Amino acid sequence: MTSLKRSVAIGGLAVVLVTGAAAAQEPSGNVFNPDGIRPSVETDPDGMGITEHPRTPTGRLHESPRVVVEPRETTGGWLVAAHVEAGAIVSGGDTDNAKFREYRDLDAGAYLNSFAVSFEKPDTARFIHASGAAIGRDDQFLQVDGGRWNAWRIRGFLTGTPHVFTSTYRSLWTGIGTDTLRLASLTPGGTIDAATTQTAIQAVLAETPYSDLGLTRTRTGARFDLRLPRSTTFFASVANEQRTGSRPFGLVFGGGGGGGNTEPPESIDASTTDFSTGMSFGRGDTLLNLAGTVSLFRNDIDTLTIENPLFVNLNTITGILPTSVTSARYDLHPNNTYQNVRAELARRWPSLAGSRLTGVVSVARYRQNDDLIPWTASSLTGGVINGVPTTDVWNTTAALTKTTADATIDTLLVDVGWSLTPVRSLDLRAKLRVFDTDNDTTFVACNPLTGQWGRLINDGSGGSFVVPHATPGNNPPGTPATAYNATGCNYALTRGLGLVPSAGNVNLRNVPYAYRQTNASVTASYRLTRRDVVETGYERESFDREYREREETWEDRVRVSYVSRQLLSGTFRGSYTYARRRGSDYDTHATGEFVSGALGPLPTAAGTNVAGWIHAVAQLRKFDLADRDRHLVDARFNMAVAPTVDASVALQMRDATYPTSMFGRIDRQQQVSPTVDITWQPSPMLSVAAFGSWHRGRMNQAGVHPLGCVIGTSYFFFSNGLAVASATGDAPPTPPGASLVGVEQVGATSWETLCGASSDTSPAFPTSRIWTSYQRDRNTVVGGSAYYSAGRLTASAGYSYNRGRTRIDYDYNPVALGIPDDQAALAGTGWPELVFDQHFFDADVSVPVRPWIAAHVVYRYEHGRIDDWHYDGVDVNPMPAANAAYLDAGPRGYGVHVAGIFVRVSLR
Repeated sequence: MTSLKRSVAIGGLAVVLVTGAAAAQEPSGNVFNPDGIRPSVETDPDGMGITEHPRTPTGRLHESPRVVVEPRETTGGWLVAAHVEAGAIVSGGDTDNAKFREYRDLDAGAYLNSFAVSFEKPDTARFIHASGAAIGRDDQFLQVDGGRWNAWRIRGFLTGTPHVFTSTYRSLWTGIGTDTLRLASLTPGGTIDAATTQTAIQAVLAETPYSDLGLTRTRTGARFDLRLPRSTTFFASVANEQRTGSRPFGLVFGGGGGGGNTEPPESIDASTTDFSTGMSFGRGDTLLNLAGTVSLFRNDIDTLTIENPLFVNLNTITGILPTSVTSARYDLHPNNTYQNVRAELARRWPSLAGSRLTGVVSVARYRQNDDLIPWTASSLTGGVINGVPTTDVWNTTAALTKTTADATIDTLLVDVGWSLTPVRSLDLRAKLRVFDTDNDTTFVACNPLTGQWGRLINDGSGGSFVVPHATPGNNPPGTPATAYNATGCNYALTRGLGLVPSAGNVNLRNVPYAYRQTNASVTASYRLTRRDVVETGYERESFDREYREREETWEDRVRVSYVSRQLLSGTFRGSYTYARRRGSDYDTHATGEFVSGALGPLPTAAGTNVAGWIHAVAQLRKFDLADRDRHLVDARFNMAVAPTVDASVALQMRDATYPTSMFGRIDRQQQVSPTVDITWQPSPMLSVAAFGSWHRGRMNQAGVHPLGCVIGTSYFFFSNGLAVASATGDAPPTPPGASLVGVEQVGATSWETLCGASSDTSPAFPTSRIWTSYQRDRNTVVGGSAYYSAGRLTASAGYSYNRGRTRIDYDYNPVALGIPDDQAALAGTGWPELVFDQHFFDADVSVPVRPWIAAHVVYRYEHGRIDDWHYDGVDVNPMPAANAAYLDAGPRGYGVHVAGIFVRVSLR
């Protein structure tokens, strides 16, 4: 009783602590047991036993309770209760469909639907509970709980979750799930040319049946709780999640945009193990919790080698044949460790206006020091990159500036809250939360064996390098392409050469992103009457970021809410929030020191294309950094329409505008979601419900397709939006029906200003090349359910329908972008809607046969329709181009019937 009083006195923090302690008790359920294991299926005919139609404090009808199962007492004084329900399930229809099997295992056959057993001995307070469902299946769950009440307790669990990603995958490889994927029949690296290789792959795919890609998550764990003297408790827990299987993966060869693309499966065999321990101390009005956690991620597949079926297009490297690119090697998710120490304090001062203080301090470290792998596994014999031979100088870890990741991120959380009641009807609360990250991770892309700045990409079939600029006038005459190489990857020495680099956008160092987030808020709540409460609050959220386009952003939020438990004989909850985000100056070159442009001065020579020095158009605003105004409305009204009927109406509205964003997320983003539900409960034996929910959303985005920006070149702009570059300065012919509206010449000192921002006559970003994307979402979910109980006979049924539509349209000037009319008609408003429709029907009947035995029948029907134009035509033409093979044909519609017949035996 003392512990309960302390929890009530301390308030909010106690709820958090209880929730955290219960986290080790995994939530369990599956398709036939969505609420876990229920010891009884029949409804108590006496209901709550309070009133004829009892309601919750919010005005909703209470769900009728289940009959309490009376245990059997043994001669040894143990109270025993148990049941087991087993039988078989049958199914028909598209049972192999990935959407139907996404998170469940409903293959036909024997099925242990559920079991539960409970042993309790009141005189010694000892107990043992065990329950589970779908044992032996991929979506099984099992729980075991035992100990002595109010002294010690041990809990264990096992849960499984299958996840089927696709059932329309055509694999070209064997060895799925291992660290090496070998082509089943094709020649690695292709054959004599791209066309012949394409024909060979198409022939193999025509004979390859569809198969599944999916994984299973199996989570196991245990927790021990011990109550010590002087209101002290101790706990220790361990949990392990094992993930095995495969999922679609991307394989790209050649340059950054690809010179050979396909979809191999990624092999998955990894685990995460969490260890936690802590203590809780309670003294009077003070509660202290201390806890520590270590999480270990271990990947049993360190690298994945995939034989290449394509004849690839090479990029950057010369002197080798495409057929020599026979495989690719990936360094998969690295082993890593997470460590956390957390302290939580709650203190109450009843004499100081009922003050309550809560505080949390949490320190964490993320660490991974995985062995890095060479840029390529190939010797690249005979190859040359920028005049430097590649033979055996990229397939060794000596080609790396470091051999292990040595990556660390430290975080600190401080959260302090204070509340008090200065007068009887007024509650005041203040809160300060600071979260800080420190990123200590560095990597430099340079090969110490050759001195070359940059890196191989796509296992050596492409590259991204920087050398001194070759255009005369940028660097001293005679500057060789290998001038950087002599510095031995010394960044300072390379910069000291003062040579203009060949490009300004080659990534040379990783960006150690970090930030500090601060949330400060004050809230006042005033009780107008015993049943009416009004609340208002103010919060400021600020970010201090490193290496982002905005160093600082701040958002001010004002919130007003009202709660009434007497409005029209119902309960109303409503709130309105206005939020306004602004920030410091926006710098599109915030990460400039990490790319090749920082190696030397800016180019000035005529004929130099300086587009690579412009990181983004100046008016672009990333949505998490952009100025934003938001309006948020949340309202819900519960009403007792009649003693046996209640209804509720809810509305959620989100409206956000980006007042200074010309590119990125623009205009207005809106979401409107009304919900209605009604329940009729004439008696504890019968309950009928119906519901409906509607969602409408819109979002607009804009971008601009760049032109080049060449020093010394004149750009001519015409009234139809066409922009033409002239290196000689001569005006090009005027397009029919158009007129010349402007001319800009890019100069050695003006190119940053002219080309950095979008305008009607910007050489790099003319407004005529702007494109806009409009997305409109419409979702409807409606349904109903009914439940009936007559003694031990129970029956229930439910139906729901989910309808989703997404429309994506584009607006642009096809003349300015050089798009033919037939393509413009398709790529503008020609895309069909994305369609997702899903019907569910469930029925469940339990019929008593004997006092201790019952027959249980379940039935489920699902029907789904999925139309996604991204996958249109892939099933009949999986390889439309010589260097691209699409192996996943995408999601499909389905219709499935599942029935289960079980026998439930209970100990009575």
